[in-house]
Amino acid sequence: MIKDNKGFMMAEVVVVSSIVLIFLTTIFTSYNKLYAAYVNRINYYDVVTLYRLGYYRDILIENDKINSLLTNNTVEIYNSGSINNLFNLPSSEIPQNQEDRVFLINNKKNKLSGNELDSFDIKPTFSDYMSYLSTSATIKSNYVMIMERCEKNGDTININDCKYAYLEIYDGKE
Repeated sequence: MIKDNKGFMMAEVVVVSSIVLIFLTTIFTSYNKLYAAYVNRINYYDVVTLYRLGYYRDILIENDKINSLLTNNTVEIYNSGSINNLFNLPSSEIPQNQEDRVFLINNKKNKLSGNELDSFDIKPTFSDYMSYLSTSATIKSNYVMIMERCEKNGDTININDCKYAYLEIYDGKE
């Protein structure tokens, strides 16, 4: 007598399919978390922004303006969208398709609290970066320069395409 195994085969297909589906869902969830961390890392530790921030620091040192700034708590030292900047860049050095904002914060070797820029009008993504920085970075100097660089199209700033960097400034009292 021939047995009919169609029901058993159907149960096997359902079991194997559910196992494969659970495996793929787990892999996709892990990949999404990894990809989100990768995107954060790219935006929060941008090399081009870090080099530009170093350039701004070097200009302040060359013009002997850094020592007078170190006595303040928090100061906006550069905003490419404003005419009132601490120093004037030559027209060849002004970013064309980006808007730069640079702050110098006196954190007194403490962790950043995330509230240092509350008195300034900053974008929500910059506030998110400050919160991220306050929990993830160990600042060993008394001062830190923080920069936001956003892409702009004409006069419109794309707040979803901003890069960030920070640079510790040592005053010799660390």
